[in-house]
Amino acid sequence: MPAWLELPLPDGPVPVVLTRRRRQTIGLRVGSERVEVIAHPQVPLSELEAVLRRRSDWIAEHWRIQQQRKRERLAETYSLCLLGEPVPVRRRAEGRRVRVVHTDGALEVQGVAEGDEAALRTALAAWMKREAQLDFPRRVARLGAGLLRSPSACHLSAARTRWGSCTAQGVIRLNWRLLQAPPAIIDYVVAHELAHLMHMNHSAAFWAQVAALYPDWRVARQWLKTEGHRLFALG
Repeated sequence: MPAWLELPLPDGPVPVVLTRRRRQTIGLRVGSERVEVIAHPQVPLSELEAVLRRRSDWIAEHWRIQQQRKRERLAETYSLCLLGEPVPVRRRAEGRRVRVVHTDGALEVQGVAEGDEAALRTALAAWMKREAQLDFPRRVARLGAGLLRSPSACHLSAARTRWGSCTAQGVIRLNWRLLQAPPAIIDYVVAHELAHLMHMNHSAAFWAQVAALYPDWRVARQWLKTEGHRLFALG
């Protein structure tokens, strides 16, 4: 619904939409994105504008409440973890380009407008993928140092149903969302895929190889079964 006008408030202009409905009184509804005026079709626009001016302090207070609630919802939605540790997400609308900076124990997202959840999600996911591309190959190299066969490549995966894979050609893929998990969990998945370099199955010999690389694999596998779904909250 297009805005009827913009109401100037101390925190900036707020869009106002007008809904015509047969009713005896003039209604005001303050949401997180706009203010709605509900009035009978015969009420003149000048009278509605006068009501908005008279109620501007009330509208401003409820608008601030709505904006605070929206920020809290975003904080809950994007309460990310990095290597198992909670990381607060801060947003700064300033900046010509979108970027994410990891500083002072928080992720600062720059260049994303308030309320643009899709852009925020995209920016955080892109940053997480870049960090995973740096972190995962180091873990593969460390855990696979003593193996008779080395992986031919290590790539990221965006799969929705598996944490990693290993091809017959030795290409290992690891789900980028694992960067949110504790390091021990990531190491287990890496060990699992490295073991497939020697055994392209889930035989007893395969699990013996996993245990040699990561002895606590049962605990880590159970964590993924019970907690892994949380890693998909970002996307």
